[in-house]
Amino acid sequence: MFFFRATFTRDVFLAGDTLRAFYPMRAYWASRVSRGEFPDWFPYDGFGQSFPAIFISGVFHPTTLLHLMLPLGAAVKLTVLLCFPVALLGTAALLREWGVPRAGALFGALTFTFSGYLVCITNNPTYLLPASTVPAALWGVLRFVRRPSAVRLTVGGGLLALVAFGGDAQAFAVTQALGVLVALTEPVTAPGTWARRAGACLLLVVTGGLLAAPQLLPAAGLVMSGEPGARSLAEAQYFSLHPLRVGELVLGPFLTEPVGIRGIPEVVVQKLIRMRGFTRAWVDSLYVGTPACVLALAGVVASWRQRRTWVFVGAWLLLLALVLGASLPVYGWVYQLLPLWRPFRYPEKLGSFLVLGLAVGAGLGWRRCLGPGGAPRAVIVAGVAVAALCAAVVLGEAVGGLWTRGWVLPHWPEAPAAAIEGLSDNVVRMGATSAGLALLCAVLAWRPRLAVGLVVLQGAALFLENGPLYQVSPAEMLETPPPFAERIRASAPPGEPVRVNTRVTGYWAPPLAGYEFKDRLSLGQLAVLAPDTSVFWDIESAASYLPGRSSRLLRLMGDSRRWPFELAPRLSTPFTVTRTQELPGALPPGARVLAQESLFRTTLLGHPQAPARIHLARPECVATLDEAFARMTAPEPPASGTAIVECPGPLPVEAASGTGGVSVSRESPEHFAVEVEAAAPSVLVVNDAYLPGWTATLDGEPVPILAANVAVRAVPVPAGRHTVVMRYRTPGLVPGLWLGALTLGALGAAMAVSRRRPRS
Repeated sequence: MFFFRATFTRDVFLAGDTLRAFYPMRAYWASRVSRGEFPDWFPYDGFGQSFPAIFISGVFHPTTLLHLMLPLGAAVKLTVLLCFPVALLGTAALLREWGVPRAGALFGALTFTFSGYLVCITNNPTYLLPASTVPAALWGVLRFVRRPSAVRLTVGGGLLALVAFGGDAQAFAVTQALGVLVALTEPVTAPGTWARRAGACLLLVVTGGLLAAPQLLPAAGLVMSGEPGARSLAEAQYFSLHPLRVGELVLGPFLTEPVGIRGIPEVVVQKLIRMRGFTRAWVDSLYVGTPACVLALAGVVASWRQRRTWVFVGAWLLLLALVLGASLPVYGWVYQLLPLWRPFRYPEKLGSFLVLGLAVGAGLGWRRCLGPGGAPRAVIVAGVAVAALCAAVVLGEAVGGLWTRGWVLPHWPEAPAAAIEGLSDNVVRMGATSAGLALLCAVLAWRPRLAVGLVVLQGAALFLENGPLYQVSPAEMLETPPPFAERIRASAPPGEPVRVNTRVTGYWAPPLAGYEFKDRLSLGQLAVLAPDTSVFWDIESAASYLPGRSSRLLRLMGDSRRWPFELAPRLSTPFTVTRTQELPGALPPGARVLAQESLFRTTLLGHPQAPARIHLARPECVATLDEAFARMTAPEPPASGTAIVECPGPLPVEAASGTGGVSVSRESPEHFAVEVEAAAPSVLVVNDAYLPGWTATLDGEPVPILAANVAVRAVPVPAGRHTVVMRYRTPGLVPGLWLGALTLGALGAAMAVSRRRPRS
C-alpha cells in the first residue's frame, strides 16, 4: 500500500537514472539473452564498452530474468517493488537474530524499508537492489559466525555475493567490512576461540568474493585498463551530503516540495545545500522517523556501559563522516590511504548504511528498553530530549526566523516570498510533528503494554513524509519514439549500427500540461536522445554516461570546441542532436540542418562527411598516444581518408593506400567479419572504442589491433582480398565464471559431506 501509486496503475518508475541507465541496460540484456546470446559488449554508450565489467550493469542479478517474461516497464516496476519486502524481511530477520522482540523487529524493519533513502532511491534501482539486500547479508554473516556450517556458509556467502550482483561495488565492500565488524563484536563464549572466529570471518568474506567473481574480476580488469568511477578526489566527492541535511533524519525532508516537484527543487540545492558538482540531490529525503531516532538514542543511553555499543556508535559516526564527504577531511583520508577506495564516488550513496544503522539501533533500543526486564525510562528521557530539541527548532523559526533569516536569506537573498514561506512552513510543521511524535514515544513507553503503538506511529510518520516523494510516470513515455529517432534509424540499413551525438548544456523540462516536473524533465532527456536513452530505438550514442567508457575517448571529448562537430563526425558519427538555441551562429563546416522540433526546441544536424563505420584508410604512423592526440587536434586536421595510427613499427604506404572496398557481416556486437579488397597496403579502421578484450584475425591468422585516431581500432591489411574477423570477450569474465562455479561446487560437496557425517 505504501507504493499504491505504482501498484494500482500502469505508471512505471522512470525518474533519474532509472531512465538513463537502468532501463537501457536491462533492455539491452533482455534483447540479447532472449536470442540466446550473452551481452559481452555494450555498443550504445561512448563508442562501446564491456557490459559485464560495468559493475552497475548487474548482469548476473536474478531479477534480470523478469525481463524474459514481462514487458520492460512492468519488469522494472516489479524489480523495484520486490526490493521492499526483501529489505523488510532481511532487517526483521537480522533483528530477530539479535534477540529483538517481534514488535521491535517489525519497528526496525519498517524504519529501514520505508526510510527516505530507500523510497527516493527508486530513481536509481542500481543502488536500491544492493541496499535492500544488505540486511539479509548481515543476517547471513551473523548466523554463520554463531554456528558455522556448510549450509550457513553457502547462504551467507551467497547473500554477500547478491549485494555485488546488484550493481554497487562500494556497497559490496562496505557490507563486507560491516560483516567483519558484526562477526568480531559477537561475544566469544569459550576461551581460545578468537582465532577460530577470525578464521570463520575470513572464510565467509572470501566465499562471498569467490561467488561474486563473475562480477568482480571483469570490473577489476576495467579498473586496471580504464578510468571507471572517480578520476580525482574532487570528483569522488560529488554528491556529498550537506551537514544541514543531517537534520532530516529526525525532522523530515524539510527542503522538499512534495507536490509537483516531489523532491528538493534544483534551485534550493544550488542556493542552500550545494556542495560541488551536480545541481540536484542524490536522494530527496533521509527521514527515518522521529520514533526511530528516539529508540536508537534510548538504546545508547541504556547500554552506554557496554563496549559493543560504542563500537557500533563509532562505526555509525564514521559512516556519517564519510557521507558528509567534502564537508570533512575523513573521506579524503580514506581516499588517500585505501587505493581500492579510489574508483568509488558519490559519498551520499552510503546513506543507505546510515539509515540502516539507525533502524538497527532502534530495534536494539526496543530490546534493551521495551523488552522483558528493559529500561523504559531511557525511552522517556530520550523522547523528552528529542521533543525539546525539535520544539526549540520550531520556536527559533516561528519567533526569530532562525532558519529563514539565519540561513536561507543570507545564501539566497533573491529568494521569492513563496519559497521563503514554504521553507519556513516545512521546518515549523515538521519540527512540531517531530516534537509531538517524540513526546508520544515517551508516553507510550510509560505503559509497556501500549508500546506496540510505536509501530503504528512509525509507519504513519514514514508514510506521510516519504510517501509523496517517489516518482512514477506514464508508461507511454517509454513507448513513444522521440522526434528524430525514426529518421536517424531509417538512415542505416536494418541490422547496421548508427550513431548520434547529443550536445546540450543541460536538460530542459518543456511546459506540458498534465505532466509533473520530473516527467517533463524525462521527456526532455528522451527528446535529445540523452545517453543512454537511445538504446530504446536501437541508436548508438557517441556521448557517454556509463562508467566503463574509454579513457582515450574521454581525452578527445575534453576538446569541447572541436569534439561535437569535427572529431565525433570523423569517428563515424553522422548525426548531432542539439538545442536550437545552442546552435553556433554559423553552422560548422560540412554540417547541415536536417530537422527541427518546436516543442522541445531541438535541432538535428547531419554530417555527410562522416565516414562509414568500417572503412579502409591510409595510415599515418605515430609512436605514442600523446603524439596521436596532438595530431588529431592540430589546427590543420589529418586529410580525409587518413588514420593516425599508433604503430610499433613502420607500416607500408603507397599512393593507393586507403582505397578499395569492404563488406561487413555482423554476427553479433562481439563478432563480425569484414571482406576487404585493398588496392594497396592500408589499415582497416573500425570506429568503435579501442579497449582490451578485442582480438582480430587476418585470413585466419592472429593480427594485432592498433589504436587509431586516438580512440578507435585499426588492423593493418596488405593489398588484395582478405578476411578480417574481430571478436570480443570481457577480460576476466571466463576466469570469474570458473571461480564462481568451482566455489559453488565446493560448497555443494561440503554440504553433502556435512549431511552424511551424523549418519556415520
